[in-house]
Amino acid sequence: MTKRTHRTLTGLVLLATVLSPVALPASPASAFPKGDPVYNFKYKVVATTFIKRSNMTMTAPPGVFEGGIDLSTGQLNGSITIPDTTFTQSEAGVGLVTVTAAVEPTKPVTGHVNIGNFHVTSTSVFNIHIKSMYPATPKVPLPVPLPKVNLVGDSCMTRHPVTVTISGTANLGAPSTLKGKFLIPLLQNCGAMTSVLNQQIPGPGNTFSATATPM
Repeated sequence: MTKRTHRTLTGLVLLATVLSPVALPASPASAFPKGDPVYNFKYKVVATTFIKRSNMTMTAPPGVFEGGIDLSTGQLNGSITIPDTTFTQSEAGVGLVTVTAAVEPTKPVTGHVNIGNFHVTSTSVFNIHIKSMYPATPKVPLPVPLPKVNLVGDSCMTRHPVTVTISGTANLGAPSTLKGKFLIPLLQNCGAMTSVLNQQIPGPGNTFSATATPM
């Protein structure tokens, strides 16, 4: 396989995988058949999620994708590290709150690339963990500061893992953006905010997109 073909396959597989917002250890050589050539890589990832039910778009701080590609079969295994996302929104009965959310993997990211037509498919499985929700700091200082209480506790997350399957065609020679849709299950263990959050977040039709750039 030529160096050009190797670069092409690497780009295709990478761009598919970055659509999976999952943080996992880098793939060991044992993830691939013994003796197959494996190409290792590292990319910068900028990911954006649109939550349909609340009509809200969230863009996480830049993350990193790295892993390995079996150049004989097109199989990919790797890791994506995307920092926690913090945003402010209005919650019924509470007002403005500042929320920090994270994703927690339950399975490795896997995928495949068809080198003949540059078509890529990637699947990841993870839980969404809402790590904290605090009332936003008021614009006007209060005479007595309000106590800082995490409204959702420490265990607020999806009841079942989220499965995201993304497919598309890579744009070689430049940063590439691919997209996919996914379903968000109901949330649990969020204290008094459980029913409120389940009216705003779970449901189908959510989209995830990511742009990958070589580091």
